[in-house]
Amino acid sequence: MMHLTRQKTALMWLCLLGITTGYTSALPAKELISPQCEPLVVSQSVEKDIPYSRGLLWKISKHNNDESSYLFGTIHVSDEDITTLPAVVDQALHDSEQFVMEALPDAEQTLIFSRMMFFNDGHLLSELVDSAIFNRTQSILSAYKLGSNAVSVMKPWAAFLLMNYPPDEGEPLDMVLLSLAQENGASVAGLETIREQAEIFNDLNIDEQVKLLTDAVCHYDVVEEDFTAMKSFYLKRDLGGLYNYTQRHSMNHEPVYKKLMQKLIIDRNLTMVKRMQPMLDKGNSFIAIGALHLTGKQGVLALLEQQGYTVSVIF
Repeated sequence: MMHLTRQKTALMWLCLLGITTGYTSALPAKELISPQCEPLVVSQSVEKDIPYSRGLLWKISKHNNDESSYLFGTIHVSDEDITTLPAVVDQALHDSEQFVMEALPDAEQTLIFSRMMFFNDGHLLSELVDSAIFNRTQSILSAYKLGSNAVSVMKPWAAFLLMNYPPDEGEPLDMVLLSLAQENGASVAGLETIREQAEIFNDLNIDEQVKLLTDAVCHYDVVEEDFTAMKSFYLKRDLGGLYNYTQRHSMNHEPVYKKLMQKLIIDRNLTMVKRMQPMLDKGNSFIAIGALHLTGKQGVLALLEQQGYTVSVIF
């Protein structure tokens, strides 16, 4: 089974292959490991004037409430440059009475997630993809401390999800924030359950799951390269740049990517805004969600303004 720190929602590292409108010439040719692999296509479509495109820490307030709250954009990695909090963020967290994250990693929900990741009906991953894809999947996931027996019964979406995180062993930013909040004596809550997050992927049909996994395996070198680049955008607090970077490989001709982005980002934005409003109305909350949920016309910050909240960047 996966280590607890791997059971995180996919916000920043998912869909590295991207979704945009239109695409141009293919990437420079390279030898593909399987006939199931398709060449990547480079998009030259860049979205300009992205709302709320710079900043990670935002103050959220309403005119009839003297108690403001904070909304902080996270990235699900354990890099020390990221988990070492800037003073202003640390202070905001320390001053808050409640800490809210996407989903609290309680033991029951974690067990449910783990069970959903694996086939229990006799199916094997090796039966769904060709041998080259399966062997490469095993090789990639060995860095995540997963043996061949576990990989052999792993559902395609779970293998895809895992390999879209850096294979490190440290505590990711989300969990660092949770630990600090608990040390500060804050109450803690989640906007979603881990099961709800897993169902986004588990509800995909097998062909869709195989497509996602195959693309990730075929172009895993690109996924690895993107880890460093995306952390750089995050450290510069450049959410607009981060958004456009994640869209740089266009596969919007594939319905599964449209479907996943709708469920993973847009639909969840609406859900999280609805669920965080009682916490915001009470005030003194520090809410931490994936940074890409903040930005854009359909992002959480825009939705909160539509609900009458005032949002202002702090950091």
